[in-house]
Amino acid sequence: MKLFISSVQKEFAAERQALKDYLPGDASLRRFFEAFLFEDLPASDQRPDAVSLDEPSP
Repeated sequence: MKLFISSVQKEFAAERQALKDYLPGDASLRRFFEAFLFEDLPASDQRPDAVSLDEPSP
């Protein structure tokens, strides 16, 4: 399952990145979740909700 991690753009940036980095290292969580951060995507003229719906599942 893709886990979308989001907050106000500058708020909690370090926490979002820490969570993204943590998930693959946890044996239980990595079996079920793949972290997705919008800031990892290139700039786009699409709405954020459209981008998230178009994001392929693992």
